[in-house]
Amino acid sequence: MTCVDSLAPRLAALGHVMHAFGIDDGDVQALDRPPQDGPAPRPVLHGATLLLPAAPSAWAASGAASGATAGAAPGDTLLHDLHLAATLHAIGHLRHSPRRQPPGKRKPMSLALAGAIEDVRVDRLLMRRHPGLTRLFRHLLRGQPGLPQVGFEALIARLQRVLLDPQADDDNAWVRKGRALFEAQAARLDDAEAFRAVVSVLANDLGQLRVRMNLQTYAPPLPWHDDNSHLWAHGADAEQAETTLRRPPPQGARQPAPPQAPEEATDPTPLPELARHDYPEWHYRLERARDNWCTVIERAVPPALASAPPPPARAPLRLARSHRLDRSQRIRRQWEGDELDLDAATEVFIDRRLGLAPDPRLFRRNGRAVPRTSLLLLLDLSASTADLQPCGRSVLDLECEAVTLLMDALRDGEDRLEVAGFDSDGRQAVNYLRLLDFGQPVPADPAALLGAARPGLSTRLGAAVRHATARLAQEASAQRTLLVMSDGAPSDIDVFDARHLVEDAAHAVLEARRRNVRCFCLSLEHASEADVRRIFGHGGYRIVDEPARLAATLTRSYAELTGGR
Repeated sequence: MTCVDSLAPRLAALGHVMHAFGIDDGDVQALDRPPQDGPAPRPVLHGATLLLPAAPSAWAASGAASGATAGAAPGDTLLHDLHLAATLHAIGHLRHSPRRQPPGKRKPMSLALAGAIEDVRVDRLLMRRHPGLTRLFRHLLRGQPGLPQVGFEALIARLQRVLLDPQADDDNAWVRKGRALFEAQAARLDDAEAFRAVVSVLANDLGQLRVRMNLQTYAPPLPWHDDNSHLWAHGADAEQAETTLRRPPPQGARQPAPPQAPEEATDPTPLPELARHDYPEWHYRLERARDNWCTVIERAVPPALASAPPPPARAPLRLARSHRLDRSQRIRRQWEGDELDLDAATEVFIDRRLGLAPDPRLFRRNGRAVPRTSLLLLLDLSASTADLQPCGRSVLDLECEAVTLLMDALRDGEDRLEVAGFDSDGRQAVNYLRLLDFGQPVPADPAALLGAARPGLSTRLGAAVRHATARLAQEASAQRTLLVMSDGAPSDIDVFDARHLVEDAAHAVLEARRRNVRCFCLSLEHASEADVRRIFGHGGYRIVDEPARLAATLTRSYAELTGGR
C-alpha cells in the first residue's frame, strides 16, 4: 500500500472540513514530490484544491517522537495536526486573502515577506473567529525547534512566532519592530490592504540591514503554510507559477540555469573615486558633534555616450523668478524716490549761483535686478527610491523627471547649477555622486547623464548636506541654494536610534543656513512629513505625492528660492 493510498481517508476527511467552512468546490489531494533536491515540500493551493505533501518537513519529523501519543505511529499524530492546520490555513486564504495580485517590480524578498505577513494575518483572523483553532496553531508553533539567529528565513520564522504566540519574545530589533507595526493594525485584520505599509517598512529595513535571501532554498518556515503562489500573478509566467508539481526536464534536454536572486547578483563596478572628505556628526544625546565621524567619498560619472538617442519631446518648465531690490544699483535724478540724491542737490546750489534754472529731479532710488543663484540639486539614491509609488513609477524616476525639467529650464540662464546624488553604507562610506558640476554645460539630453543615478544603499543625509554646503560655499553668487529631493527619513546600517540621523540632518541644515546657504526639500513620500519638517523646518519643504503636480511644485518652489528671503 503506497503512502498516498494510506492518506486517502484522511484527505477525504479534510475535504469535508473545507465543505463545512463553506468551500463547496474545495478538495484536498496528495502532492507527490519529484525526485530532486530542494527545500522541503510545502502545501500548494491551486484554485480551490489543496495539495498536501505526504511527508512532514524536516523539523516536523524531528519532533515526531514528542508529538506522538500512545498507540499512534511515530509522527502520525503530528502529521495529522499539520495536515489539519494546513487545510484550515488554506480555508483562511480562500475566504480572506486577495488572489492573483500583480507583483509589479517588487523584489523576491519583498514578495516573500508580504506572503509571510499575509499568512500570519489569515491565521490570526481564523484564531479570532474560531478560538478553538488557537490551541492547534500554538501547539504546532511551540513544537518548532530552535532556529538560526541570522538569515532571511530565520528572521521570518522568528517574526511569525512572536505574532502568533503572545507569550513568545525575541530580542531582535527588526522582529520587535515588526511586531509593533503588525499589532498597530491588528484591529483591521479583515483588511489585507492595511498591512501593505507594514510590509513596505519591514522590507526597506531588511535592505538597510543587507539581509540576503536564497531563492533556491527559501520556503515558508512554518510547515502548515502553503507556498503562496496563489497570491501573485506573474504575467507571462502565471501558468508556470500555478504548476502544482515540479517535473524534471526530458532526458537529454539541456537544463536551464537556476534563476539568480537580485540580492545575490554580482555588485556593479564602483564608479571612479575622486576624493574623500571627513565631516562631523551631531549626537543629540551628547549634545555635541563628533569630529571626523563620517567620510564622504566623491565619485565621478562616466561621460555620456556620444551615440545617445535624441531627447524626447517634453513640455518646457516655465520658471517665474521674483525680482528683488538690488542696492548695488542706484538710479539717480528721479522725480521721487527713496532718498535724496546728494550729487543732484549740490548741482542745484551751483546752478543758483550761476543764475541757471536748477534741475528739480533731486531723488534717487534702488534698482531692481535678479541676482544670480547657485543651485545644487541633491538626489536621494538610497535603496528605497526603487520602490514603486501608487502611480506605478519609482521614486527615482520622479526625481530624475524633476531634475530633467530643471536642467532644461536653466540651460540658457545665468544661474549656476550642480546636480549630485548620495547614498551610504555606514558612516565610513557616504557616496556622493557628482552628476553635473558648477560651470559644466547642461547636456542636450539630461536623461543620458542621469542614467548613472541608480538606487544604492542607505540614507545618511546629514553628511551629504554638509558636503553639498561645502561645495556651495565656494560659489560667489549672491544666492546659494540647496534643494534636496528625497522619499523618507534618513537611516543607515550602523544606526539603531531612529531619531539620531534625523537630528543630525536637522543640525546640518542649521549649519548650512548659518553659512548663508538656503536649504529646501521636495519630499516624494507623504508618510515621512514629520521627519522632513523636523529637518528642514515648517517652511522648508513641500510634499509631492502626485506626479501631475511635480512641474507646478517645482515652478513655485524655484520662484520662492530665487526671489529673495
